[in-house]
Amino acid sequence: MKSILITSACAVLMLFMQSTWLSHGIVLGVIPDLAMSVLLFSSFINKNGHGIIAAFITGVVADMLSASPLGYFAFLFSSCAYLTTLVSYVAEKDAVVIPFLLGAAATIVMGFLSRILLGLFSANIHAYQIFSAEFGVELIMNGLVTTLIFFLLSFVQRFFEHSPKKALP
Repeated sequence: MKSILITSACAVLMLFMQSTWLSHGIVLGVIPDLAMSVLLFSSFINKNGHGIIAAFITGVVADMLSASPLGYFAFLFSSCAYLTTLVSYVAEKDAVVIPFLLGAAATIVMGFLSRILLGLFSANIHAYQIFSAEFGVELIMNGLVTTLIFFLLSFVQRFFEHSPKKALP
């Protein structure tokens, strides 16, 4: 439970950083998804689903902060966290390759899911333009930022891990 709260609080802090300090974007007006990177880290190190729960909570907060319908970001974040948890069963955490691929893959998944949701509901939501230069820049930036976040959070990994108390022998 503690790991869920810490992950959610850190991801919500990243949401605020994205929406205030990085509101004008870095390259071509693209803002890297810092909150998603934190959620990917938690989902990768917790194979028991705590990262998915934190992703849903963070998604609901992101929905309340944005003009999107309630549940939009919760669905996107939870889907990416679920896929990351599945990947964690077959891949080992390394310094560069896995975090970069997770960040890039999460961007692609969010892009396709947002297009599907736009087609299903035709609501006024932010849908990624998958074949645009901005999407390519965001793909690379999210991969690089996820690598940086994985590196930084590895120093405090014990706070993000769910480690239940063991019974005495």
